Amino acid sequence: MEATRALHDVQNNNYYGIKALNDLPDQAADSLLRSKLTPPQASVDYLIRPQLDAAISANPHARVLLISAPAGFGKTSTLVALAQARQASGSQVAWLSLGAEDDEPARFLQQLVDALAPCIPGVGREAVAYLQNTMQVPVAAVMESLLVDLAQLDRPLLLVLDDLHLIQDSELITALNRLIKFAPPTLTLAIGSRSQPSLNLATLRAKGLLVEIGEQQLRLSKAETAAYLARAGLELDAVALGAIYSQTEGWMVAVHLASLWLRNQPQASMQLAEMGTDQAAVGAYLLRGVFEQLPADKQEQLLCLGVAQQLSGELAGALCGRTDGQVLLEELEALQLFLLPLDRERQWYRFHNLFADFLRGRLKERDPERFKQLHFNASMWFTNHHMQNLAIEHACQAEDPELLAALLDGCALELINRGQLHLIYKWRQQVPDAIVERYPLLVLVDVWTRAAELGLAEANRLLDELLQRWGQTGSSGPLNEQLLATLAVKAVIALQKDDLASCVALTRRVEQHLGQHSAFLEVAILIVGALANVIMGLPEAGRRLLALAQQRNHFLEGRYLGMQLANVEILLCLEQGQVKQAELLFGQMRARVLPWFAERARALVLPTISEALIAYHQGRLEGIEERLRWALATVDVINPIDLYAQGMLCLARTQRMHGNAKESFATLVLMQNLAARNQSWRFYAAAVAEEVGQILQEPAGDRLKRAEQRFKAVEWSKLAEHYQHMHCNPVLWAQGLTRIRLQQARGHYSEALHEITQLRGMLLDNWHGLQRLRLDLLAALSYQRLGYQERAQGLLLQCLVGAEREGLRSLFAEEGEAIRQLLQLLEAAERQPALQGFIRTLLASWPGSAAGPAQESLDEGLTEREREVVCLAAQGMSNEEIGQQLALALGTVKWHLHNIYEKLKVRNRTQAIRRARELRLLES
Repeated sequence: MEATRALHDVQNNNYYGIKALNDLPDQAADSLLRSKLTPPQASVDYLIRPQLDAAISANPHARVLLISAPAGFGKTSTLVALAQARQASGSQVAWLSLGAEDDEPARFLQQLVDALAPCIPGVGREAVAYLQNTMQVPVAAVMESLLVDLAQLDRPLLLVLDDLHLIQDSELITALNRLIKFAPPTLTLAIGSRSQPSLNLATLRAKGLLVEIGEQQLRLSKAETAAYLARAGLELDAVALGAIYSQTEGWMVAVHLASLWLRNQPQASMQLAEMGTDQAAVGAYLLRGVFEQLPADKQEQLLCLGVAQQLSGELAGALCGRTDGQVLLEELEALQLFLLPLDRERQWYRFHNLFADFLRGRLKERDPERFKQLHFNASMWFTNHHMQNLAIEHACQAEDPELLAALLDGCALELINRGQLHLIYKWRQQVPDAIVERYPLLVLVDVWTRAAELGLAEANRLLDELLQRWGQTGSSGPLNEQLLATLAVKAVIALQKDDLASCVALTRRVEQHLGQHSAFLEVAILIVGALANVIMGLPEAGRRLLALAQQRNHFLEGRYLGMQLANVEILLCLEQGQVKQAELLFGQMRARVLPWFAERARALVLPTISEALIAYHQGRLEGIEERLRWALATVDVINPIDLYAQGMLCLARTQRMHGNAKESFATLVLMQNLAARNQSWRFYAAAVAEEVGQILQEPAGDRLKRAEQRFKAVEWSKLAEHYQHMHCNPVLWAQGLTRIRLQQARGHYSEALHEITQLRGMLLDNWHGLQRLRLDLLAALSYQRLGYQERAQGLLLQCLVGAEREGLRSLFAEEGEAIRQLLQLLEAAERQPALQGFIRTLLASWPGSAAGPAQESLDEGLTEREREVVCLAAQGMSNEEIGQQLALALGTVKWHLHNIYEKLKVRNRTQAIRRARELRLLES
């Protein structure tokens, strides 16, 4: 009842509301962060270890100093002594003490930047931008940015990462390996870890760049044990000292425990001989002995304080019900009860891990309800001081799902704005469904994470229920952050389920309130709306939304949404048939944005598909299958079914080009299943049309019969009803295109021309560029077969001019052997060298042809000097400027150009540049 009342009070005070999330952290949170970035205070009884200093000094060129041993061997003390020695010699020191909560890329990298900031002015400005507004932290990009900043180091720097064993994230380990490999020689990495970290230690060891200090080196010798005990005021005889040393075996924490124990029981040293040699048993025995000899009030205080991972005076007072918490901590520190100060100001402390584990285990065993209550109190304290992660961790330990749900609901919008829904979902697993139902933002997260398995109607029903619970039932009115988050999720799910009309409607609703809410959510919805308009053939509306999104994106420092904006522009160009412009835009995006994401980051799924589409259209098939297989098997946060379906169609066509007909048909079946599952019938129709087209190109004698059967098995008119609102009905387009191919296969070329005329009427002006080229190509084939050679040749030339301008090759090969024969006839008659060369590249790269365009380019035989001349000409230089650049006479330049024209079979400079670009002679 008390817990429920406290939770109710906190909620009434808006601790879980948006206002609290926007408040700056208070001094307690700020000082805790500083404590993690500050080397702990060296203990007054720290024992100087000359042999450790000698081991480190023996290899001054080491890149990594690894201090690895179980708990209680003095790893942190050794690192503190090392840091002090380096500072005394003029080196800079950056320190980061790690906790279990730091095994999360965004948190770890942000703290790493904070640790380095005092040592390198301006370090991490770019890196921090990559951590914001991104669906998945680009770990590799952040590390590359930090490496650039570290190159500015002009004096030695020691970077200490203590308790690295708590970091298990594979991307972070990879990033640390890269830091070790490429950091400047002025940087030395010192690591404290309970286990061997998963770094490339073998390579460092082989190169002599690793200094390792392990358990054996950290153990106290017998003489050091005696010296340590003597400093504690314990002068033992040889027998007693031998008994203690034989049991503790130089284990630092056990020696310290023994010193505490023997202060009150000096005759008890011989009892150690009865415990055996098990190190854990020795430690447990000593911990119990030290604890039980304390006064009862001190035992109670320690049990209360032991639940917290970090302690401040105020928190200690809250846990123990006192007003002098700071005094209490200082008293316990003076008693040397393993309470370690984390900063020079002594604002934060923590217990040694062994002692903390002992205290928590003892309390949980003796009084589990009190254990939970203390964790609840700690959670409430951290909540009131804006330390959300620690508050959530203590709520988990308190086993209070109501409190945990309230905390998660309170930070959900902040995490959504940062694109970190996965963190909420991970914690949400500890909350029963019955409680989740009372917290709308957690329900929103559930809908989001289940979006792939939910049908569109079910997902919309759940989201509409949320809107109704928040009092938003109409399509107008003001929006708050919760409503905006719900609309964003609804828009993205609609895009995944091919409900383009809903995407556009939701975007219009949000557009009325632009600039009043989270820029991240607004830009995300605008991108969804722009993509939906592009898919629907509404380019002007798409461009307008893209412009608005660009304006709002300026308020964001992350790169994820900026990359998706650029990708929508690329798709817009592809829909218009502007393949060259799409290639140019992708090149700019590759140079500007893509390097900041890991090679296989989920964020790169959509750009990977776009890149594959461009490469396929231009006939560059190498590597497309591998890239598409990865992209189609990976789900990003924004994953429009339209682009995934285009990727599947591209994969099927590429497989057919490579002669893998069975694989191609299997991919088309998967595409049909995907479309049917989501009731996206336009993709089903496109897959069937491609399947029929491939059947018609088979050598089998029954191909026409099988193609007709497959065509008749589809209820085209019924599927087309779903797209009556679209000017170019995609189902009717697929049906008409298939009819044309069937009629040509039957020899009904006049009927095919009539169908082509009908389809032309569906296409939009300044849009559907690739579709127009395809119809012209099919019309040229029909005219040729009907005997209208001049008309056929004119149309084919028109197709070739448009295709050559865009570098488009795939379209011709897709229509099969009949088009290849047309091209062969035209090549013999064509007198324009540029077009003749383009036809040759088409024929040379035809599926099944042994020679490719790369081989033809070798046959052209440009010399290295001729290649330099044509490259400079392509940059717009005049003959005189080329001569000055290459130190050639003007006549020599002209002579080289004459040879280039001859070899490329062109008549002038413009044609030569175009032909050289076509043959990829300018790429080097």
